[in-house]
Amino acid sequence: MTMQRPSVLTYVSAVSLLAIAVMLSGNWEVPEPSGPFWNAFAALLGLALFAEVFSTRLSVSTSTTAVSFVPYIATIVLLGPPWAMAVAGLTELVAETVIRRKELPKVIHNTAKEVVAVGTAGIIYVAAGGQPSVDVFNPHYLAFGVSAAAYFILTNGATATAIALSSGVGLQETWGRVVGKTIFFDLFASSLALLLAFLYTEIEPPLLGLLLVIIPLFFIRHANQINRQLEEANRDLLDLMVKAIEARDPYTSGHSQRVAKIAGELARETGLGFREVEDITTAALLHDVGKIYEEFAPLLRKEGKLTEHEKFIMESHPARSAELVSTISNLRGHVERCVRHHHENFDGSGYPLGLAGDDIPLGARIIMIADTTDAMTTDRPYRAALTYEKVVAELERYSGVQFAPDLVAAFKQSATIRSIVTYRGRPPAPIMKPAASGWRLRAAR
Repeated sequence: MTMQRPSVLTYVSAVSLLAIAVMLSGNWEVPEPSGPFWNAFAALLGLALFAEVFSTRLSVSTSTTAVSFVPYIATIVLLGPPWAMAVAGLTELVAETVIRRKELPKVIHNTAKEVVAVGTAGIIYVAAGGQPSVDVFNPHYLAFGVSAAAYFILTNGATATAIALSSGVGLQETWGRVVGKTIFFDLFASSLALLLAFLYTEIEPPLLGLLLVIIPLFFIRHANQINRQLEEANRDLLDLMVKAIEARDPYTSGHSQRVAKIAGELARETGLGFREVEDITTAALLHDVGKIYEEFAPLLRKEGKLTEHEKFIMESHPARSAELVSTISNLRGHVERCVRHHHENFDGSGYPLGLAGDDIPLGARIIMIADTTDAMTTDRPYRAALTYEKVVAELERYSGVQFAPDLVAAFKQSATIRSIVTYRGRPPAPIMKPAASGWRLRAAR
């Protein structure tokens, strides 16, 4: 994350001030120097540091996620909110400076947001009837559930906000990537905090109970890591397959990746949620995957005009692509439909089914524009690539005929899409990231 933007520094300052306020609101009664309280504090702090050492990386950025929330929440149940904040604050401070060696703004933010999340969760636990105790296991289960939910909402929300401000990616998307499908898993895993509190208070010596919790903590961390590695591996395999297909046609090299990038930005511009944007981006990446079949190879290499029979074969590629996509269980449904109908025209003159208007899946309408845009901005033997201004002119010309008018308007107002199209083929300036007019636009074959 780039933490030097004024908006980011302002946000970090606000979170830091909030952390100080939450800490000052705590009842910091210092127990006797010796006894079970300080033994528990030291043990929980050690377990939290252990969890941070084995943290895993988020796919959205260089941020990390760890299972240290288990000892944090257990500290609320055993020692109370102030000392839970102390465990979280000390753990994050050591982890960010010594283990991960992050820059100062990140250290401050990550430490402060954990203090806020843990402190607020602790305050909720006590207010809802929970009575922290290191001597006896007597939790308030409803209070525990509410406080755990509050912790995850606050800590994930703070992380997503920091990433959004520093990267320029929308908050909704960063929230989806940070939380992903793990929110329910994390809430379930938080029950380990109750197990930790139970084992620590009921087993002699208490340290034995602590050691018993390390095993499930390790497996939770390992499951998170494997899940993220599988997601990355699946994406890499899809990219590799698409590149292998496009190697048949020198004019479409990188086409699907570019279409996916434009489609993703256009989907964000329309205000879709993270999951919908991700599905449409995946569908755009795979929209031509059916061209891997041998009957398309000579047609892709042919330089002249296709015959009627060849055109019929070529127009079967959306259906063939959808059939391939449907072999992957988690791509059936929305992604498959977007692939199948990405050559449907808004006026109903497209293929394979001649759908029109809103009957065409939104993702397919988006891919149609992205696909055609990349085709227009690709150099061909019979014409040079069109400029952004000419692309917009052609999209407007066929708005309501080939393209959805609302999507053409969204395309025009997106600075990110303008940057992608304008700087295609060379690095863009600091934003994050067709023959002559009068012919009916076509996407890449």
